[in-house]
Amino acid sequence: MKDSPSFEDLLAWFAKGNRSEENFRLGLEYEMFLTDSSGNPLPFEGERGVEEVLNSFAARTGWLPQKENGRVLGLESGDGRNLSLEPGAQVEFNSSPCSSLGELDQEFREMLSHFQAVTKEFQVLFLGLGSQPVASAEEIKRIPKARYEILEPWLEDAGELGLWMMKATCGTQVNFDYSGPEDAAKKMRVALGLAPILNAMFANSPLRAGKPSGYVSWRGHVWSKTDPSRCGWIPECVQENSTIEDYAQWALDVPMLFVERRTGLQDMRGHSFRDYWQSGDATMEDWNLHLSTLFPEARFRPQLELRSIDGGCPSMAMALCALVQGIFYSETALNQAWALVADWSNAEREQLWHDAHRLGLKASHPAGRPLLDYAYELLSFVDLSEEDRAFLSPLEDVLSSGCSEGEELLRLWEGEWGGQIHPLLRAVACFK
Repeated sequence: MKDSPSFEDLLAWFAKGNRSEENFRLGLEYEMFLTDSSGNPLPFEGERGVEEVLNSFAARTGWLPQKENGRVLGLESGDGRNLSLEPGAQVEFNSSPCSSLGELDQEFREMLSHFQAVTKEFQVLFLGLGSQPVASAEEIKRIPKARYEILEPWLEDAGELGLWMMKATCGTQVNFDYSGPEDAAKKMRVALGLAPILNAMFANSPLRAGKPSGYVSWRGHVWSKTDPSRCGWIPECVQENSTIEDYAQWALDVPMLFVERRTGLQDMRGHSFRDYWQSGDATMEDWNLHLSTLFPEARFRPQLELRSIDGGCPSMAMALCALVQGIFYSETALNQAWALVADWSNAEREQLWHDAHRLGLKASHPAGRPLLDYAYELLSFVDLSEEDRAFLSPLEDVLSSGCSEGEELLRLWEGEWGGQIHPLLRAVACFK
C-alpha cells in the first residue's frame, strides 16, 4: 500500500504553481447568468435550457461536450479554454493561461461572440451581475452533478446563505502566478489584504429575489455567511511574516466534503483533512480535491485565484485582469499595495470587509478614510504599458463617478426605474 504523504509532500503540491517571471501568465474565470426576457434563470434541462445552449455552442465551435451520467455539464476547446456550469446552471468561461492582456482579451471576445449568437438564437439574456436579480435560491433547481449532491446539504447546514452562494451568485476570478514559496505567500497576503477594497470597487449585486438586498454586493455578503470554516479571509495569511505553510495548516483543519474512489464520491463530512491525513489513509489526490473545496477570498489552485469580485460586464472583467497584472506582476506595485493595508488590524479588516458589501466605495475605515480613496490610491500604483492601461478605462470611470456599479444600480432602481425589473435587465444585459 502506498505511504500516506508527509507534510513536506503536501507543501510540495503548491510548487506546481511556480513559474519563472518571464513565463508568468493570467487566466480569467468569468461566470454569467442566462435568463429569459423577465430575468428568470434558464433551467438546466428541457427545451431551450442551458444544456441545449451548450450543445448549440458546441455545434458552432467544435468544442467537445463534457458529460456526467450522460448529461452535458461543460465544454472543452482542446487548447486550454472551457465552459463549465455552477450549481444553479450559471455558465463559467475559463480562459487558457495567457501571456498578455491582449491575448486574454482575444480569447474572451471570441467566446463572447459565440455566446452572443447563441443567446440571440435562443432569445435569452446574458446578464453581467453578481446575483440573480429575480429568483431566490430555493426557486433554482440544482444541476445533476455528483459533487453538488454532497456540497448542497453541507452548505445548507454550514451557513445562512450557502444555497444562495451555490445557485444565485456569479463572480469573476483571475488566476495568476508566483515564482516560489516566498512570492506565493506575499501575493496571498496582498490579495487577502486588498479584499475589502476590491469588493467595493467591483460591487455589482444590489438585488435579491426582485428587491433591494440591503447590500450593494449581495454576492459578497452571501459569501461572508457561507461556511466560515472554508470561506472568507484567513487571518494567519495576512501577516507580515506569513508563509505558504500557514495556508497549508489552515487547509488541514478545514472540514472535508468528499474523496473520489472507483465507486464515485465518498462522503467525508464530519472529518477535518488533518484527522484523515493523520489516519494514514489520505493520498495526494485527496489533498488536491480537498483544496478545490476551499473558497476564501484568495486561494491556491495551484495558481493564486483572486475571488473577491462580483460578476459584471465583460469590460469590467478585463479591467480586473489589467489591475491584477499591474499590481501583482510588479514588485514595486505589490509592495505599495501591501503598504496601503498592512497596518489594518484583524478587527478592522473584518469590519471593512462587511462594510464594503453593504456600502461599496462609500464604506470607510474606522479612522475615517473612505474606500473610494483607497481604491484611487491602489489604481495609482498600477504598472502597465500605455496599451494595457486602456483596459482600466471602465474601472477609472467607476471611480470617477464616486460609486460602484451596485450603488448606481440601486440609485436608479429606487429612482427613475421605480422598482421595475426590465430597465435593470436592459442596463446589465451584456448584448443589447
